[in-house]
Amino acid sequence: MCLRRTSGNSRLLAWLLFVCFYTLPATAETDFSSWSDRQKEEFLLNAEIVSQKRIRTGITGSQRANLSKDGTEHDAHIQTVDEFKPQFTGTRGTEFNFRDSYKFNIAAYRLDRLVNLNYVPVSVERRVGRDKGSVTWWLDDVLMMELDRYKSKEEPPDKDSWNDQMYNVRVFNELVYNTDANLGNVMIIKDWSIRLVDFSRAFRTHRSLRDWKNIEPHIDLRLYDGLKLLTTEAVTKELSDVLSKGEIRGLMARRDELVEYFDKAVAEQGRDDVICSTPGH
Repeated sequence: MCLRRTSGNSRLLAWLLFVCFYTLPATAETDFSSWSDRQKEEFLLNAEIVSQKRIRTGITGSQRANLSKDGTEHDAHIQTVDEFKPQFTGTRGTEFNFRDSYKFNIAAYRLDRLVNLNYVPVSVERRVGRDKGSVTWWLDDVLMMELDRYKSKEEPPDKDSWNDQMYNVRVFNELVYNTDANLGNVMIIKDWSIRLVDFSRAFRTHRSLRDWKNIEPHIDLRLYDGLKLLTTEAVTKELSDVLSKGEIRGLMARRDELVEYFDKAVAEQGRDDVICSTPGH
């Protein structure tokens, strides 16, 4: 219905515009840095998936989605791949009992918190259309991928802190037996802290590390203590819905190898030469 151009209606229109303009809530970007893991999990589980767009990189057909709930929006990474093959031949050779599963993204997130690393973004299991998949918090404030930094030869502002973080990355990738660990899955945040993404080809049942050449006698205190305190009971409680018993046994056997290695390094070289303390994230 249109308002007729009378002086009374003009004043009414002006008043309505005034009320609408000054009583609408102010629009401001949400400060997600203050959100807890639990808040992010709740959002990822319950927010409406507004839109989805396939990501060009990667081979699992993953998507970037926009989620919205109660006026708050944030993006997420969605993977629904869940494959098993008795034998698989890829660029890195042939693998038997090959698995590529979204469930390992969720397992990596939960394990990351159990060992106090805090490098892996929040990830939950959720039905997306007809399929179940991992819905992972899209990282905020990303500066670049490690692959881009490596190609451009850009040096980090604090080399010691950077190297400490990279030691942790290698330990974690060996712990989870990540067969697809690569520089494209290492994300650099604007403060030059590191985050790790895409673990769909991790958590093999092997009871020994994938490559000992990736491990050096240097580890963060939080991760060292986290590994030493990690128990089969805790892992089973937190990860049994996304990992099989064989995958958990393999994980704990690799954990035992890492703890034995670092305990020996501390005994031989001294704690100060082996254990470092990187800033918490």
